Amino acid sequence: MAAVGVIRGSLSMLSRRDQSKLVLITSVQMATGFLDLAGVLLLGMVSVISISVVSDAPVPVPVQSIIDRVGLDELSETSLAAYLCIAAGVALVTKSLLSAVLTRRTYRFLANRQAVLSGRLASALLSRPLLEVQARSSQDLAFILTIATQAATVGVLGATSGAVADVALLVVLGLGLTAIDPTVTIFAVAFFGLLAFGLQSGLSGWASRLGRESAEVDIDSYVVIQEAIASYREIMVSDRRGLYADRIQRLRWRSAKNGADSMFMGIVPKFVFEIALVVGALALAISQIATKDLAAAVGIVAVFLVAGSRVMPAVMRMQGATLTIRRAEAPATKALTLAYELSASTGVSLSHPTVAEIRRVLDEGHPDFQPSVRLTDVWLTYAGTETAAVAGVSFAASEGSSIALVGSTGAGKSSIADILLGVVESDSGSALIGGLAPAQTISRWPGGVAYVPQEVALVNGTVRDNVALGLPREAVEDDSVWRALERAHLATFLRESREGLETQIGESGMRLSGGQRQRLGVARALFTRPRLLVLDEATSALDSETEQAIAHTMRDLEGEVTTVIIAHRLATVRHCDLVLYLEGGRVVARGTFDEVRVQSAAFDHQAQLLGL
Repeated sequence: MAAVGVIRGSLSMLSRRDQSKLVLITSVQMATGFLDLAGVLLLGMVSVISISVVSDAPVPVPVQSIIDRVGLDELSETSLAAYLCIAAGVALVTKSLLSAVLTRRTYRFLANRQAVLSGRLASALLSRPLLEVQARSSQDLAFILTIATQAATVGVLGATSGAVADVALLVVLGLGLTAIDPTVTIFAVAFFGLLAFGLQSGLSGWASRLGRESAEVDIDSYVVIQEAIASYREIMVSDRRGLYADRIQRLRWRSAKNGADSMFMGIVPKFVFEIALVVGALALAISQIATKDLAAAVGIVAVFLVAGSRVMPAVMRMQGATLTIRRAEAPATKALTLAYELSASTGVSLSHPTVAEIRRVLDEGHPDFQPSVRLTDVWLTYAGTETAAVAGVSFAASEGSSIALVGSTGAGKSSIADILLGVVESDSGSALIGGLAPAQTISRWPGGVAYVPQEVALVNGTVRDNVALGLPREAVEDDSVWRALERAHLATFLRESREGLETQIGESGMRLSGGQRQRLGVARALFTRPRLLVLDEATSALDSETEQAIAHTMRDLEGEVTTVIIAHRLATVRHCDLVLYLEGGRVVARGTFDEVRVQSAAFDHQAQLLGL
């Protein structure tokens, strides 16, 4: 995406009101350029008057006419020069202070807009179905929601706002200097303009490439670091830790090189313009002294130097802003692309419950939720595949009953669970929980539906943090957490062997065993007092004794909680009210455990192998 396109796209991410605020702040910054013009002209007059005093020559006519017009002709030349010098200083200092305040306000404003944009993108993303969320890697999404949104707002729009204000300053100074000496103005404009154009041509492509490479390297670094930590046992046993360390070092070396180049690029214009100002002033002085009297020549050169001292920083800031925009193009484009993709479809509205509402649910449960389950002729085919993962599945279960989904890997069990949970939308057919679509059910009774996956996603925090996943601390009562842990048969271990609810479990629960992680997942599901519980291989990592204890807990919930159990261990589902045996996404047998054995020879063979 070209720089102009990125600027327009970033601006479109702001609301109309925020766009107006940004335009207003930028306009005020532009107006401060007249203070620079006043300061430059006043210092030019001081130089002319001072030379006239030293050389005992009359003040040039144009300057004297201005003095007469403003009523300062009665002052001595020394006093006049002093007053004008003070006025120039006030104008220039005021301009600098105002610019500093306005620039800070601009960046603070855009930083706040970045937070709003990140939140808006996160809300839009999390309101989409699971497959749409998983279309991008977690590292890519983390980069977009943090660094990329900053690049699109603070980076692109902040730099653009500053550049527009500096362009206005150059225009104001140019018009003011033209009134004094058009030739000198043309010389200055051509001199600084060609210099800026040359720098832009030489550095623009480099900045764009650095920005693109930095984004890629940062994402790759996140991937490799997470990969090394997640697979630490495997890479230790296979003696590949050194290889991962080398990969991380190579990536960070590339990142460090890009960072050093970026820092150097930012100061190149400073060195170039410092040299150029000296060279330009010498060339102008020689030409002016050769064609004008000394007082006029010195005055022109003084104006050029003063103007240059204001123009040069402005041009350098413009140059820096341009490079910032070029470096921000790649990450900003990622944020804009995600925003456009998310705007193309409408997700569900996200709830933002209060602490009081959360506490009410945790205390009272969901007494008015009747979790009957009904699937009618449900079909689902994943993108990029031709075979249906779920093919015409239908079944119904009453409130408080237990349903088991069994079958070989790839039979469609987890896909049916995802449809029930509302995280995946079926291509056709209907799925109803309590007479409503899954998304409507979850919205109406938050916490009334719970899910325990085979691989429980744990956060790097305390046991309390993980049981009450995502809930604010002030809404969570310890008694409720302990109650859930008791039912998951994890409370005794935490009381006797660890620090209770304050036990730190490490990233992804690495300080717990596999069985303890699964039990923590069960506790999390039971914490909100659900009426529908979906367990996807939720006891596969448990020892036999603990599995039986959890199974006993599930049986205690019968009649109160509707349970949907996915399991390869047939002993786990032996007492379920309805067993569905699936092959190739279809239900090939249904009924009680014994009835399914009669209907399916394959199922009966598996049961015999397990001694059932």
